[in-house]
Amino acid sequence: MKIKRYCELCGADYWTGNGKAKYCSETCRKEATRRRQAKWRADNPGYQKKYAEEHSEAQERFKERHPNYERDRWRKIRGTTEQIKTCIVCGKEFVTTLPQKKTCSDECKRINCKEKQRERSKRRELSPEATHRKYIRQRYGSEENYQKYLAEEARKKQQQQVQLEAEKEASRIHGICIVCGNEFETFNPSQKTCCKECGKKLTYARKQHRIPKNQIVDKDITLEALYRRDSGVCYLCGGMCDWYDRTFICVGEKYPSIDHIVPVSRGGLHAWNNVRLAHFGCNSKKSNELIPEAEKMVPLNAYSVKREPKEIRKKTIQLSKDGTVIAEYESTAEAERMTGIKQHGIQDCARGEKKTYCGFVWRYA
Repeated sequence: MKIKRYCELCGADYWTGNGKAKYCSETCRKEATRRRQAKWRADNPGYQKKYAEEHSEAQERFKERHPNYERDRWRKIRGTTEQIKTCIVCGKEFVTTLPQKKTCSDECKRINCKEKQRERSKRRELSPEATHRKYIRQRYGSEENYQKYLAEEARKKQQQQVQLEAEKEASRIHGICIVCGNEFETFNPSQKTCCKECGKKLTYARKQHRIPKNQIVDKDITLEALYRRDSGVCYLCGGMCDWYDRTFICVGEKYPSIDHIVPVSRGGLHAWNNVRLAHFGCNSKKSNELIPEAEKMVPLNAYSVKREPKEIRKKTIQLSKDGTVIAEYESTAEAERMTGIKQHGIQDCARGEKKTYCGFVWRYA
């Protein structure tokens, strides 16, 4: 059971279960003890001096009765074998029973300690150059050996560099840029362009290859404008598109996207009457397939729709390097399934961007 009390030092109230408690905290208790001791010392001014005098007198009487007490005690512990040693400071001979003792007196001991401190300070104060010279002496024996080692390492490094340059020169090949037609040198056999600018132009041309130049293109089509026109509704599922369904890296399934009713790969054009707003997920599922309601969504006289969708699949022929026909496939996808060779490489070779791929020549029928 806890009771309420008042601290005798600071007067604060506190709850405690100890019936003998007088203070609210350990700090107050220590402070009260210090004050009591100070008051007692003030009331008894000669006690400490008297106690110290009595203690010193008792020690002197003990030393008079037992003059060799300390020596006898240590001899019992370490033995009584006496040794004759020479002091390392003054050179005098002395008798001792301590095997580790090296000086004859306390004065010589102090001198020896000071010398050791000077040596330690000197070792600590070594300059970087002195430390390096010490390391060379310990590792190589002398400065001449160290210089020989450096010369040998430099010779090996130069020999390796010459060999590397020779191998690099042997692997150098000459190519012609497929964008600007300039000749260039490279170590990469698959390099097609001479510089970064031509590489960017080639990448852009490959991206724009899906839309032929002779087709009509509405260049003012943007995702924001299409979102305003279709009121943010996906024409495939009827749900609302969400601009915030995205992360720093990618977008989610509800994010808006531009979808072609008649895909560009099937003859449709990038025009206002052939584009609709769709969820990113719905657009991915639809891919380049034609939906049955396409004719209802697009007028019959719309210039963006071609009435006869062209065939996507192209027959692909596999040839050896000497021109011998090995096999024929209905499409590049079938060629990949049958041979295990990547489809994008087969297509690049068939379009003439590569001469061969995986040891074969590929052509469209």
